[in-house]
Amino acid sequence: MSTKPIDCEQALRHLFEFLDRELDAHDHEAMQQHLHTCKSCFSRVEFERRLKERFSALRQDDPTPAVSGRIQSLLKRL
Repeated sequence: MSTKPIDCEQALRHLFEFLDRELDAHDHEAMQQHLHTCKSCFSRVEFERRLKERFSALRQDDPTPAVSGRIQSLLKRL
């Protein structure tokens, strides 16, 4: 079964689902085919992938009491 090609708009709409591996096999294959031929979308996906890796690598500490209090105060105003 051949995969129906997707355009740049569709690729960018599904970019984060692709990076998070949330696409079904058919859509994942369509995305890979598009990225193989489109340097612009490939560059965007690579940028987002690297950014996601950097954020994941950051140390995740609990917020300080001051920050936590400020967040709670802002939420109460909403």
